[in-house]
Amino acid sequence: MNINKITAIALTVIAAASAFAGCRRTSKTSVSEQSFSAVEPTTVVVGENKIRADLLQSVSANDTVFTLNSVVSPENMEAEGCKYVYFDITIKNNTNSAYSLSTLNNFYLIMPDGEEVYSDVRTQLFAMSRFKDDAYFNDPFEIPANGEFSGIVGGFLVDKNAESFTVGFFPTKDSPSDKDDVMLIDITSDKIKAPDASILKEEKN
Repeated sequence: MNINKITAIALTVIAAASAFAGCRRTSKTSVSEQSFSAVEPTTVVVGENKIRADLLQSVSANDTVFTLNSVVSPENMEAEGCKYVYFDITIKNNTNSAYSLSTLNNFYLIMPDGEEVYSDVRTQLFAMSRFKDDAYFNDPFEIPANGEFSGIVGGFLVDKNAESFTVGFFPTKDSPSDKDDVMLIDITSDKIKAPDASILKEEKN
């Protein structure tokens, strides 16, 4: 059994446990309050250096160049009053070492009321079944050394009536708790688009 199938099965089990969660956010804990149990007890600085950017604007920090190309939300896929949201991104790695990132650790949303929203496994299961394998990348996804990663990652459950939110990205490289820098991109509903048909799998009758 290959890794992708194992991952899909694991995600299915987790999703089943949260089947009745509705549109409840994955977490309401502030990023600044997250605990990092895998590291020694110490003060972890989170988001001290805020870097503002616009959609399609490339920004740099921590040997990383990040571009949010678009925010994608499949039409007619609102679940429990929510819409599924994904990111089409490009990340350039300016180091000699490859590393892996994940939606859960490296991305989050900030809603207008200040609530922070984290990735939801249900959106990943949907994406694996509907997006082509060369378009959508499940967690974790690898950033090549001195190279570039481009693709769709995510996703998130957002209230279907949400008019805006801010996308946050931590360029942690190979150190998951290195979150001094955070890149912030404001998104309004008019900037969210349906996925292009070319990246969707053909539906079976």
